[in-house]
Amino acid sequence: MRAKIILPLFLSALLLTMCTSFGEKELAHPIEGLSCRASASTSQGLECNYICSDGTIRSLEFASDPSLSATKGDLDRQYCGIAPQPTPTQPSASASPTPSASPTQPEQASPTATLVTVATQDPLLTGTVSMCDLGGKLINFRVVDSAPDLAGKTLEVQIAGQESICYVNPTNSALMTCTIPAEVSFPASVVVSLDGAVVNDFIYSGLGCTVLTTPTAKPRSYP
Repeated sequence: MRAKIILPLFLSALLLTMCTSFGEKELAHPIEGLSCRASASTSQGLECNYICSDGTIRSLEFASDPSLSATKGDLDRQYCGIAPQPTPTQPSASASPTPSASPTQPEQASPTATLVTVATQDPLLTGTVSMCDLGGKLINFRVVDSAPDLAGKTLEVQIAGQESICYVNPTNSALMTCTIPAEVSFPASVVVSLDGAVVNDFIYSGLGCTVLTTPTAKPRSYP
């Protein structure tokens, strides 16, 4: 009689262990501190836990694999309140003086500067986007493989004709993170200049832009 009772208990424990193990979801691009499993409430979606640098654990829900559209830096900013400090672009160099035709007259500065609309250097961005967060007003552009060193260069980016602050993503150097100016709607033009020369001029359709999912439960703190 005792053997008949123990056997069902053993099978139940084994089934529970198998369900727990197979519920883990392997992400396309593993992110440190992020673990996910298939949602127990719906047939689609993921239930995830993310550990912030201060030890706080955030319980999150995503409709799909979050590693396809966000980096560790994006998760820190969105859920842990840790935002990378953007490096402001340097002010545009003033127009160089233009000598007049007469050698006896002093040189005069050009009154206006004309923006070059044709790229004169190799492009900096591929034109594709890995993340577009309308809620946080941030967008990640992919950088070309053979991107030039930006140290000492003047970088200027305009989205829909408005100035955007951009910096190389501190978590993934293959991405350039830019602010989305206020009142911008997509599709919109993206113009990138290095030292006054246009290196990118394309239209981004806005495909994939969304507001990242916010936590559905209060964060739990563990000692």
